[in-house]
This record gives sequence, structure tokens and C-alpha cells, in this order.
Amino acid sequence: MNHVFQLFLGPELFWVILYFIILVCIKSTGAPIKSMDSVWLSLAYIVPLLLIPMSFGFYYVPGAIRPWLLPRIIISCIIGSHLLLDQALKAHSEQGPGVGTAYIMGMILAFVVLFIGSIWAVIKF
Repeated sequence: MNHVFQLFLGPELFWVILYFIILVCIKSTGAPIKSMDSVWLSLAYIVPLLLIPMSFGFYYVPGAIRPWLLPRIIISCIIGSHLLLDQALKAHSEQGPGVGTAYIMGMILAFVVLFIGSIWAVIKF
């Protein structure tokens, strides 16, 4: 039972919780609202530069199963950042080329941060 509990608590659960937080924020604000547009666009920076490095924090959790942790982090970060950016940018009031560019920029930054974080995790652990 302890092994199953360790597998359940990980980067996947972190990204699922973040996804539901974004959904609750969208529902509670009644998006699309013009005043929230800057928040949704800022997630293109927040997701790759803050949330993905937080996912690598699972290496410091005692009892973490490390042999499969890096692939779990990479896959969950790619899927999670896509879903977060997709939902957040759908809530933008003006769907135009700037929203698509923000998504592409956010995903490119996510891949760069994942690459750097993967190198760090391989060297450090």
C-alpha cells in the first residue's frame, strides 16, 4: 500500500490540482472578462518559469521513487503545461494572433526549462 501511495503522490497529481485551480478560476470569474486578460497571458510565463521548476522539487521529497521520477516529471509537465495554457488562453476575451503566440511561446519556454531541469536532475541525482 505504501508503494501505491508513493506512486499516487507525484508530479501528475500536482498538475491535476493546478488544472482544477485554473478551471475554478475561469468558472468563478465568468471568463471571458477583459480585466482578466493580462492574468491569462501572464500564465505563458508563469507555467514554464515557476510551475515546471516546482515539479522538479519532487526530487527533494523523502521517499520519492527516483528511477522513474524524471520521465514522470517530463511527461506530466508537457501535458500539464499544454492543458493549463490551453484552458487559460481560451478564457482570453479577444481571441487573436497574440493568444496563439502566447501559447507557442509558453510551450517553447516549457520545453527549454524541461531540458535544463532534466540536465540538472541527471547531474544532481
